[in-house]
Amino acid sequence: MASYLKKFSRLSWPLLLTTLFLVAAGVLNQASASLGGVFFKKQLLWFSLGGGLLLLLALFDYQKLLSPRLVFGGYVLLLVLLIFLTLKHTRWLRLPGFSLQPSEFAKLFLIFISSLILSRQEESLRLKTFWQLSLFSLPLIGLVAITDLDQGGMLFLIYLSFVLGAGISRRLILGGLILVFVLGVSLGPYCWKLLKPYQRARVEAFLNPEAFALDRGYQIIQALIAVGSGGLKGLGFKEGLSSRLNYLPEKHTDLAFAVWAEEWGFIGSSLVILAFFFLIYQILKLGIQIREPLGRYICYGVAAMFFWEVFINIGGILHLLPVASVPLPFLSYGGSSVLVNLAAIGLVLSISQRRYSFR
Repeated sequence: MASYLKKFSRLSWPLLLTTLFLVAAGVLNQASASLGGVFFKKQLLWFSLGGGLLLLLALFDYQKLLSPRLVFGGYVLLLVLLIFLTLKHTRWLRLPGFSLQPSEFAKLFLIFISSLILSRQEESLRLKTFWQLSLFSLPLIGLVAITDLDQGGMLFLIYLSFVLGAGISRRLILGGLILVFVLGVSLGPYCWKLLKPYQRARVEAFLNPEAFALDRGYQIIQALIAVGSGGLKGLGFKEGLSSRLNYLPEKHTDLAFAVWAEEWGFIGSSLVILAFFFLIYQILKLGIQIREPLGRYICYGVAAMFFWEVFINIGGILHLLPVASVPLPFLSYGGSSVLVNLAAIGLVLSISQRRYSFR
C-alpha cells in the first residue's frame, strides 16, 4: 500500500487534474449533444474504461510495457489488421456489441515505434535514423490513409513532428521542401482526381461555403452560426438552438466544439482551449524533465498528437481549415478516441513518476 501511495505522490497532478477537467467538459458536452441519449450513455462507459486504463498505465513501468519486442509485435499485428480492413473497404473493426477504429490505435503505435527508434540516437537526426523512422512509419500511414484519409493525414503530421523534433539537418529539411514542391506541382492535379467526391467537396466548400450553402457548405456555415450565437457567455447548458433543433450535423462527433461554444460562449470556449494548451505544455515539460530518451520522445509524440487533433478539429469549425473527421480529444464522441487519449495520458503519468529516477 505504501508503494502505491508513493507512486501516486509522484504523479504529475497538474496534468491529471487538467485531464479530469477536459473529461468533465466532454461528459457535459455529450449530455447536451445527444440529449442524454444512447451516445451519452456509451460515452460514459468509454470514459469509465479509459479511466481504468489510465490508472493502470500510470502505475505501470512504461519501459517494461514499451519493450522493443512487445511494441514490434503489436505493430505487426496492427499492420495485418489494417491490411484486412483495407481489403474489406472499411475503417471499423466490428466486434460483438461494439466497434473499434484501428486508425486511432495506429497513433499510439506510431508514437511507440518512432520513440524506440529515436531513443537510440542522442545527436541530431542522421540520414540512417531518418530512413529507419520512415521505413516503419510510412507503411502504417499509407494503410490508414487508404480507408481514412483524415486519420492518415493526422499520422503523417505526427511523423513529421518526430522528424523535425529529432533535430533533422538543414540539408534534409531543404531537400524535403524541394521534393514536396516538385511533387505538388507535378502530381497535384492527378492527386485531386484520386480524391473521393466527398473529399473534393470538403475543399470546394472550404474555399466558398456560401456557394454550396445547402449541401457541401452547410456544415461549415452551421458551425460558424453556432459558435457566433454563443456570444460572450453562451446560451446555457442544453440551451443551444443549433444543437436542439438539429441544425448541426455530426454534433456529437466532428462538430462537438461548436455545441460547446454555443452553450458556453467565448469564455467557456477559451477555457477549454487554454486547458488543452496547458495539457500539452505539461506533457512537454515532463519530456524536458526526464533524461531517459524513450520517455522524452513518448512525451513529445503524445504532445504532438494532442496538438494536431485540437488544431485540426477547432480550425475546421472556425473555417481556418477544411473540416476533417478528426475528433476533438475528450469532447467528441468516440470509444476508440477516448481509450487512445486516456491511455496516452496514462503513459505520460507513468513517465512523470519516474522523471527523477534517471538524474
